[in-house]
Amino acid sequence: MSTLPGKTVMITGANVGIGKDVARQLALRPETARIYLACRNRDRATTAKAELEAATGRRIFDIVVMDVADLGSVRAGLAAIDGTVDALVMNAGVIGPRSMELTADGVTNVFATNVLGHVVLLEGLLAEGRLGEVAVLAGSEAARGLPMLRMKRPSFASTSADELATVIDGRFFADGKSDFNLAFGQAKYIGALWMAYLARRHPDRRFITVSPGATTGTQASNNIALPLRMASKYVLPALGISHKLEVGAKRLVDGVTDPTLSSGVFYASAANKLKGPLVDQADIFPDLANLSFQDHANEAIHRFII
Repeated sequence: MSTLPGKTVMITGANVGIGKDVARQLALRPETARIYLACRNRDRATTAKAELEAATGRRIFDIVVMDVADLGSVRAGLAAIDGTVDALVMNAGVIGPRSMELTADGVTNVFATNVLGHVVLLEGLLAEGRLGEVAVLAGSEAARGLPMLRMKRPSFASTSADELATVIDGRFFADGKSDFNLAFGQAKYIGALWMAYLARRHPDRRFITVSPGATTGTQASNNIALPLRMASKYVLPALGISHKLEVGAKRLVDGVTDPTLSSGVFYASAANKLKGPLVDQADIFPDLANLSFQDHANEAIHRFII
């Protein structure tokens, strides 16, 4: 996002954790004139808005009620906002046992929340000519595998659109290999491929996937398996493997504001790291740069959008 004044930002999942701190950090930048807080719950969003106004001294926050797991809610939220969104931060996400449940749109909750709802939101803005400059999708190192946390790298027989579609609607896990941690990594992987596809289609704007890394002070670990939850909350901080909330949020802020971050690239921690400098994940997992896989991801996703 350029430093010209009068910029409008929209952030999903903005009432808590990383999304809320992204809103705080962007509100402190002089070019930011308006921030839409896209949240599922109006009461929680209202509380977050008041806290953000107190923390920043600025009254630039507007609430948009939007549940990204519900495509109808996304479309209603899109219709409720005015004008151009210069920067869209797609932060909302979910992981946990209920993530494998199917939504009314016939996709797993983990995919609907992390990817599909954001597809409808971003492509809706594009179709209406209302995405100004940049879109940032919250990624995860799980998309390339996390051996230290026993999260497997996404692996497919062909990475065809047909095969990726089975991840989206849960059929991939029908033979008893259900693993919501793997499903989370696969969703983030497909989301990163889709963003790279959009970058090729729309070279006049920037589409970047950025992982906040292993970040303390979020609710993300509350729903994961107990061993991983304990590791996230206690072991990783004790070993210096994770970083503070504001550091993870700044990664997404950099995705919005740093012009040296290239469109179409998935940025996250270096190999075997969960914090530190951002690097191109295709150097670690070359499948992310495969143009055919990017096309297949886009095709698979759109089978579930009516």
